[in-house]
Amino acid sequence: MSLAFRLGTVAFTMGMMVLALYILAAGILGRKTHWKSLGIFLLCGEAAQWLTMLIYAFTAGTENAASDLYDTVCYTVMALILGFLLFKACHIPFLHTFTASVLSTFITNTANSLMVQMVEEYAPLFDRQHVLAFVRLYVPYTLTVVLAWLTALILKKSGFYRYFSAMFRSRGRAVLTLLVCYALMCTMPVLQLIVPDVTPDAGYATFFSALIVAGLFFLQFAAMYTAGQDKIRAQEETILQQQAHMALLEELQQEIRAFRHDFTNLFSGLTLQAQEGDLDGIQDFMKRTSSYFDEKLGAEIAQMDGLNNIHLYPLRSLLTAKLAKMRQMHIKGVLEALAPVQGNLGMDTDDLLRALGVLLDNAIEAVPEQNGQVRVVVLQEEKKLYLAVANNYEKAPDLAAVAKKGYTTKGSGHGTGLASYRRIVARCRGCAARTYLKDGMFVQELHIPAT
Repeated sequence: MSLAFRLGTVAFTMGMMVLALYILAAGILGRKTHWKSLGIFLLCGEAAQWLTMLIYAFTAGTENAASDLYDTVCYTVMALILGFLLFKACHIPFLHTFTASVLSTFITNTANSLMVQMVEEYAPLFDRQHVLAFVRLYVPYTLTVVLAWLTALILKKSGFYRYFSAMFRSRGRAVLTLLVCYALMCTMPVLQLIVPDVTPDAGYATFFSALIVAGLFFLQFAAMYTAGQDKIRAQEETILQQQAHMALLEELQQEIRAFRHDFTNLFSGLTLQAQEGDLDGIQDFMKRTSSYFDEKLGAEIAQMDGLNNIHLYPLRSLLTAKLAKMRQMHIKGVLEALAPVQGNLGMDTDDLLRALGVLLDNAIEAVPEQNGQVRVVVLQEEKKLYLAVANNYEKAPDLAAVAKKGYTTKGSGHGTGLASYRRIVARCRGCAARTYLKDGMFVQELHIPAT
């Protein structure tokens, strides 16, 4: 065979592996293919594999131990590159994308190894070397891409990415998931290192096939369990928020009863003034009654109207709970939601609740002890949802310091809320956050694109 054919064959097999890795990693994350990042990964993946092969050829010779070590290093480097590109393209935390890349590397390399071994075992003998190379290299590597595509399709249809994402809602679970996936990825090199003379056969293929299934089943089970626990906690929070909503309705009902009693007494005085023809007194009464109504009931009714305009129920529950908390703390809470808020957002609902919850909690804690005010604006436009949380303050915050990681005014051990908020905004494509001071209020805005 010519040198050009040999080099072309090596480049083809490397390219097929890179393509399979990307397709499967995107399927694990439940994302579509980003062609720009795929093109970059093809170039970087080819370069990384060529470089690893050349380094091994010039430094390691033919020792099996060195070969397995270089394989592990190459797998890790490829997973790092792919994880970084998916992190940039999909706006998902790097730990999440890197773990998906590691899991994809394990499945793809194991499947490819099995394909090659099966072809070598059952393929007929050929005298022509070009045909032999085609059957034993081009066919199994092409089948590896097909298998990766089918696996990615099945994972997307089954919603595996939702359960997989649940494993990354806390750093401890995320690190544990990464370690498990990395251990799976290193299984084949380690086994070959421990038992270098093992002969691939049907039992060997069955073992690694079972390992793939067991690994995915374990991750699926752990993710489903985690998602179930999160769902239970969310339901408990929803019950508490519903209780807060009922308490708000009961308080409004009591205010209406009190106003009705007071209005009856005031109306008795108006009757006497009307009989005496006291028009100035009547006008003064109307002004005082209107002011009294606004003071007693106007804010509560406007608040209820705003809550009723929010048709995204989890968001309404969160706002109800936070407004009830403000009332208990004697903080003046004002909600403006003049138009219906339906949802259909580019941000996951759980992330939306976390982000808004951080802004509301920070605003509640930052208001002065006396005359604290928190204003919340929710406005859904055709292409985006506009959120703004504003609070008054005793001392103006340093906007430059607020933008820095770890900023807090609460002392040591705090500040994680804003860091979590920034991560949520960063991984939402098209989201924009803004912070500024206006009319004695500290304002934090969040713009979320609609789907």
